[in-house]
Amino acid sequence: MRQMHLSDNFLEQYIGKNPKWGFEGLGYMVYLRTYSRKKADGTQEAWWETVKRVTEGNFSLEEKRLKEIGKWNYQREASLREEMERFYHLMFNLVLTPPGRGLWMSGTAYAEKIGDAENNCWFVSMRPQKYGESKIKPAIGSIDELLPSMPAVFTFDQAMKGGGVGVNLQRKNTNLMPKVKNEISLYFISDPDHDDYFGELNALGVTPIAAKNDDSVYRVKDSREGWAEALQLVIDSHFIEENKYLVLDISEVRPRGSEIKGFGGVASGPAPLVQMLGKVNDILNKRVGEQVTSVEWGDIIQNIGCCVVAGNVRRTALILIGDKEDKDFIESKNYSLEKNQEASQWRWASNNSVAIDEDVTPADLEEMAKNIYYNGEPGIVNIELSKHHGRIADGLQENIDGEVEGFNPCGEITLPNASPCNLFEINLPKIHELIDGGKEDSNLYNEASWLAARYAYRITFRNYEWEVTRNIIEKHRRLGVGITGIADWVLMKFGDRAVLGFDDQNQPIFNKDVEVALDRLYQAVKETNLTHAEELGAKPSIKLTTVKPSGSMSLLMGVSPGMHWHWSKYMIRRVRFSANSPLIPALIECGYYVEPVISGFQKDGSPKIDQHTLVVEFPTKAPTAEHPKFQAENDVPLAEQAAVQALLQSYWSDNAVSATLTFNKEAGNEENNIAEIAAVLEQSKQILKSTSLLPHDSNTYPQMPLEAITKEEYEKKKAKIAAKPWELLGEVRISEEDDADVIGECKGGVCPIR
Repeated sequence: MRQMHLSDNFLEQYIGKNPKWGFEGLGYMVYLRTYSRKKADGTQEAWWETVKRVTEGNFSLEEKRLKEIGKWNYQREASLREEMERFYHLMFNLVLTPPGRGLWMSGTAYAEKIGDAENNCWFVSMRPQKYGESKIKPAIGSIDELLPSMPAVFTFDQAMKGGGVGVNLQRKNTNLMPKVKNEISLYFISDPDHDDYFGELNALGVTPIAAKNDDSVYRVKDSREGWAEALQLVIDSHFIEENKYLVLDISEVRPRGSEIKGFGGVASGPAPLVQMLGKVNDILNKRVGEQVTSVEWGDIIQNIGCCVVAGNVRRTALILIGDKEDKDFIESKNYSLEKNQEASQWRWASNNSVAIDEDVTPADLEEMAKNIYYNGEPGIVNIELSKHHGRIADGLQENIDGEVEGFNPCGEITLPNASPCNLFEINLPKIHELIDGGKEDSNLYNEASWLAARYAYRITFRNYEWEVTRNIIEKHRRLGVGITGIADWVLMKFGDRAVLGFDDQNQPIFNKDVEVALDRLYQAVKETNLTHAEELGAKPSIKLTTVKPSGSMSLLMGVSPGMHWHWSKYMIRRVRFSANSPLIPALIECGYYVEPVISGFQKDGSPKIDQHTLVVEFPTKAPTAEHPKFQAENDVPLAEQAAVQALLQSYWSDNAVSATLTFNKEAGNEENNIAEIAAVLEQSKQILKSTSLLPHDSNTYPQMPLEAITKEEYEKKKAKIAAKPWELLGEVRISEEDDADVIGECKGGVCPIR
């Protein structure tokens, strides 16, 4: 296949240039450390090269599709090339971007081979399922059997590819699992010459290969597929085989620190796999003759998450969805209970939510509010609402999305079993800035919507590895075209807030101008999708729009993240770097303040210094800091936050809106605070499809990631910055160990960023 390419003449106007990076150079550093890929010569991509790779990778999908259906011709090529150049220009200038995963993966050989790689996140239901014609093959059982292991293996596989995964643990699913049949004795063996043997493996009870070596040994392959198949073997041996013991040979698994050439990064070594499989085996052995509970299936998923993130090699995010009546699930992170204390070692690895429906009572919501107030969980999801509603303003639409069973970890996409989110992002403040400055006309809103919807729709033609995924994508072709910088945009464009107040019935009063603008954007995306689907000979997308958290992408752009507000008008953002990072000398020369990490305190109260890690301070200013109606995050009452989420769910998002609503946790006022949370849950139960709530972080400690400062302090710090990082950095080489403190997509910083 001949791929679409941007001409050298076109690219010349961008080579050596940079966009207006967000937040005084912070956006550039996030890009360089998170999304710039290493080139063949060992240096990092420049921004113009990243945009070229991403653009060509996406538009080549359309060329391929048009050739498959016999519609490729000179006119199509010419129009697609014109669109490609315009897309490149707007992406280069941060008007629109794919998600972080798209920045990292689009245009790579890995994405061409493994379509799953361009999707940030996934969802699966915990019930027996077939593997089907998929890349991962069961080591025991057949591809056409309903196997208990499939949801866990699916989760492991997607997490190893860097994706976050939502898992539905409601009893209507877990009760379909068979009883555990066999107790399995699990042994691990390894060649004692393995580089990790006398360090980690021996300590974990791994024995030399000669000690247990016969025909029954299963040799774990040094690949993602090999690890996934080992998990399948361990789980399903408890259900479908008569074996009483398993021996796994891990000699072929590459040692810790080895390069991973496909996805990128370095290997964790076999130790995390050994630990995870051992814990999974222990959980199942305790249930011989019984069904595994929803909490225990959650323990298996959480241990998978721990394995994936071990050694800081991969990042993943997990959300577990349980029943509102499942007390054990709701209490599973209450570590003051003796039954949960051991599990505290792995239950941190997921966020937990409960599914509500129209039958939820005020008493139910009050109990949830208490748990939220004291524990920050559970989050709330409404699967039934999602099945029958797109945008809330469009009213009830029976079974418009009837196969929805859950959500991705950040809660912005409603998903059927084994399906991915497919995201994109439009920078609303940047569009306003370009129109207001006379550089673009008002049609830029429609054009950005058109380009965004078409980019995301092309992703649905990727080569997905799981049969069940391929089937659901071909049927639904779900998109997640998102908008970000919403708080900034509303003030810039409309001069007022999105929610103007509340009426006598305590219902929010939405800004009508914002309603109209959001609706116009939505209609532009919808019309684009209908036309594009016809052009490519496929079904239109079942749903189209969303608001994602946009943590790292909004830093690149320099705008408020997703629907959330800025932390403060002026603030310091602190980022950690390895002390030997090649970026540090340039940052010091630029004038940024750099100091060693304080890793703790001595008995006498003096700080304990880690000389191997440095903290760099980036002074930042919100784009709307000087607007008279500016609100910092802590200034926005809980009810107003929920109302803004409801506005976006009503007029923009037909999927869902990712939001972490924050509340004040005041000593002596617990009863009123809990009542406020319960009231918000009650009012929004048939409007919001998913939401989570956390107390506003008011703690202070040295080297906080975010610290509010005054305008005078900001200007003083900014005056010391004599140059921008890209002005001093030439060809950059970044070691993998310098990747430890990049900023995640979700508010809690736990979501995958690539």
